[in-house]
Amino acid sequence: MKLNDDFLALLRCPVTGSALTLCGEELRSADGEQAYPLIKGTPWLLPHARNSLLDWGAKLNHFRQVLAAEANSLERELKSAPAASQPRLARMRDAKQAFLAVVTDLVAPIASARVAEKSLYDVLRDRAPSTQNLLSYEANLYRDWIWGEEENRRSCKLVLDQLSDAKVSRLLVLGAGSARLAHDLNAELQPELTVATDINPLLLLAAERIFSGEGFSLYEFPAQPRDSASVAVEQSFNGMHEWPAKLQLAFADVARNAFEPGAFDAVVTPWLIDIQPYELSRFLTDLNQYLPVGGHWVNFGSLVFNQRRDAYCYTLEEVESIANDCGFAMSKPVEVEIPYLKSPHNAGYRMERVWTWRAQKTTDAAAREDPQVLPGWVLDTGKPIPRVRYFDDFARQHRIHSELAAEVDGKTSIAVIAGRLAKQNNMDRAEALELVRNFFLEIYRANNPGA
Repeated sequence: MKLNDDFLALLRCPVTGSALTLCGEELRSADGEQAYPLIKGTPWLLPHARNSLLDWGAKLNHFRQVLAAEANSLERELKSAPAASQPRLARMRDAKQAFLAVVTDLVAPIASARVAEKSLYDVLRDRAPSTQNLLSYEANLYRDWIWGEEENRRSCKLVLDQLSDAKVSRLLVLGAGSARLAHDLNAELQPELTVATDINPLLLLAAERIFSGEGFSLYEFPAQPRDSASVAVEQSFNGMHEWPAKLQLAFADVARNAFEPGAFDAVVTPWLIDIQPYELSRFLTDLNQYLPVGGHWVNFGSLVFNQRRDAYCYTLEEVESIANDCGFAMSKPVEVEIPYLKSPHNAGYRMERVWTWRAQKTTDAAAREDPQVLPGWVLDTGKPIPRVRYFDDFARQHRIHSELAAEVDGKTSIAVIAGRLAKQNNMDRAEALELVRNFFLEIYRANNPGA
């Protein structure tokens, strides 16, 4: 991707807010303290770039271990499978191996971290989950560029209808995924600049391959294959003849503005506000910074909020009130049903109810002084971890799990283990027996699907 001069002029350090200067293959902040590499020409504007690259590199390496393990498992199952099942299993094994090779190649520019072993990563990943992994929304790749024309066309029209009377010279699509909607809006609106951002490197690097004319092939694995041939379908992503004019890509986090404040006339958030990890008022306060007063925010997608607290899973009426408090005046939402991820190779799909609206920015919302929510001892790994209760609770819980698992020696029964636990912790023996039984049963079921 060739960096547009107008695009470069808008870039800001997401940590300091200062302008960025292009120095060879990286962008540097004014104080020289922060550096952001170009990944195949696309700026990596996630805060603390080295840490985030290591994180995604670790995710890539874990993905490679998982896929290799799956392919090996299929190879073993082939040896004892009925004759009728062998072609399907062989097809899946070969497709998994090919899928692994292509994804590894796509994301190779960010692969720098190493994970010692799969089991260690599994433990750390499961205990400290991230909001996204490498294959989050992988199905959107096929929807965007292979078989999703109906959904793509209707999605684009819903957004265009909201901007029909707006003058858009600079357009930003946040959470753009593999950038199909950004591409279509750019072609229809023809602004002076369109920027598509996402935090997932697989999706944006796939878009980069398509826009740069390279293309690639990748296997699709439908969740409910219609027949044996559909268990793994090789899909060809064709490269374009030339890079779409005025369209730029960037790896960036919506909550850490990496652009000049008020730089865009219109910001589009497709399928984003309910799956991003922050409480909505915080998210909209950050969103406010991208637009000038009079600028337009267009939202498109569902309202199935991905929040652990029920208090943050808002209804449409609450969204309107929160938007108003954050400096936005919402138009009347348009509510429609559209097909969602309707693969021709999948026996099932769903109709999704989506809402689209335009909200005009009426006032500036005060930017949060420190949008960084991570504690200092996480950012500076040389600082001591504070002794707080939730770490003690976590350690105690998992120490008990470890001690129970260590009791398994091929000779000792559940009843004996439960008896020891009850005595050590002054528990009711019957209660301890039920807890220990369920503990081992859960482990058994996790490792014996269908049991």
